[in-house]
Amino acid sequence: MLEPGILNLYRDANLSDKEINQMPAFIEGSLDFYGTSAFDKLFEYFAFETQEMPYDVAKARTETPDTWILDFLEAYIR
Repeated sequence: MLEPGILNLYRDANLSDKEINQMPAFIEGSLDFYGTSAFDKLFEYFAFETQEMPYDVAKARTETPDTWILDFLEAYIR
């Protein structure tokens, strides 16, 4: 069962129930995250809606966006 905070974040990013259920596997690294619809939605959410993702990360200059998102979510959960 997901904590309400992370569930609200996923809902705010418009993730479907299927995508939400896949997120633990993405965070653990057992499923590829890049190129998925969950990645697309979370990238849009963090880069443009909340603007929490740094510009250079969004442009993949200093870090890849998929890694940044997964690291952010992992830290958020813990």
